[in-house]
Amino acid sequence: MTAVYVLVTLVLAGLLLPAVAGPRVLRSAAPVLMRMPRVAVALLSSAVVFWTLAALSVGPLLAWVVTGPDLLPADAAAVCSRCLAAADPFGLDRIDTAVPVALLLVIPVAVSVAHAVRVALEARRRRSTTLRTAALYRHRGEPARLHGHTVRLIDDAHPFALALPRRHGGIMVSTAAVELLSDEELGAVLAHEAAHLRQRHHAVSALVSTLTTGLRWVPLFAAVEDALGHYLEIAADDAARRAAGTPALAGALLTLGRYGRHRDHSGEELAGALHALGPDRIRHLVQPASGSRGVAAAVATAFCLTSLALLAAAVHVPYAMAVVTGCY
Repeated sequence: MTAVYVLVTLVLAGLLLPAVAGPRVLRSAAPVLMRMPRVAVALLSSAVVFWTLAALSVGPLLAWVVTGPDLLPADAAAVCSRCLAAADPFGLDRIDTAVPVALLLVIPVAVSVAHAVRVALEARRRRSTTLRTAALYRHRGEPARLHGHTVRLIDDAHPFALALPRRHGGIMVSTAAVELLSDEELGAVLAHEAAHLRQRHHAVSALVSTLTTGLRWVPLFAAVEDALGHYLEIAADDAARRAAGTPALAGALLTLGRYGRHRDHSGEELAGALHALGPDRIRHLVQPASGSRGVAAAVATAFCLTSLALLAAAVHVPYAMAVVTGCY
């Protein structure tokens, strides 16, 4: 029985600790993660997926270690018990409780279905807003070829550059930006936007945003969603810096930050677009962090994610195998 209590305590602590302390650890790891933005994006995305799967494993895990009143007919209860026994990799003694074991299996399934519906609705909403953003520019510009990139050149007095998903228009750049930026700066901006498309940043952003729908009350999820966009921009900056050099990119970001905009003429956010806009990343470009600061936090983050992934696999895989083999 002691082993059961230890197992349950470890699982709950393994979920609560990253959920609450995760934001602080991610902030501490930022000096290292900023030097490896694509690794950071992978870690942040994995945090959402693995924590969710681990949380959904709590009920099925408890079903292995507790017993309670039967809600099912005798024959169905016997089948359920056989499947639980076939899936259980631990073989620990069970604790008698007043909680029906069937609920421990049904509730995670119901929660998963409800969240899947919410995710589908959020994905539909995001697609609608992205289409609306694309419509703002579709009829105002003409296809053009600049610095080896296919873009849509928008006749606009405001200098801006942005990238929509390729199927919704791809790179958009205004005539004002072409006139205001130097040839090297324009090349850096276009390389930045092309990196968003090539590295599928829109898909990553959409995945994390939809998965965290309704779950931003979990501190870890709120921190991941807030930080993800920053690392996506840094990843695109790295590609642009390799293509055009740091001075050109820094100059372009300063210029767009001074004269550019994130909003349309009505003041609404341009949903679904990723922007090469703003001076916030200049310091990282010209004076990137160095040394070992943040390494311990980054290692702790990777260790925590590995633990969550192993927990989820240790629960979900045996159940899946039991279903595939017919609980024998």
